[in-house]
Amino acid sequence: MELDVREDGGPIWRPVYLRAPGRAGQSPPPSDPAPLEAFIFVYGTLRKDARGQVLSPLCRGWEFQGYGTVRGVLYDFGAYPGAVRTDDSERRIRGELYLLPNPTVMLPPIDRYEGCSHDDEEPHEFERDRVDVAMEDGTVRQAWIYWYRPEPLGRELPSGDYLDRMRATRRSP
Repeated sequence: MELDVREDGGPIWRPVYLRAPGRAGQSPPPSDPAPLEAFIFVYGTLRKDARGQVLSPLCRGWEFQGYGTVRGVLYDFGAYPGAVRTDDSERRIRGELYLLPNPTVMLPPIDRYEGCSHDDEEPHEFERDRVDVAMEDGTVRQAWIYWYRPEPLGRELPSGDYLDRMRATRRSP
């Protein structure tokens, strides 16, 4: 079964059909390697303390590896944040690193959620790319991240942590 999202945000599980010999579901883009495992860095609505019951099925099977930061600037667009690349090594975005044990199966539903799958109309608001994640234990891991592509018109989150914004929103009357 494959997770999709209804217009109202609810989950839909759809059967997966073989489309090519030995590959279930949608194949990754040709530039994507097909490793046995991969990591994903999430900084917004997919973080464990930010996602609700609707997004939990999308994250099923992810294995939490720890907290880390990536070079970038975080913007608040209301319902979700967006990470924008920067050359400034002092600007950091805080998030969580997860192991995706089966990225060939697990990444396409995330691509659809982020609006950057092969089926989504161009130009995509987000793009998936690799990034170096500085972990709290001092190690560096390479992971997938979803970068925001257009010129950011949202409010910059100076702390680089989306959970700070969520906490402030909860305290506001």
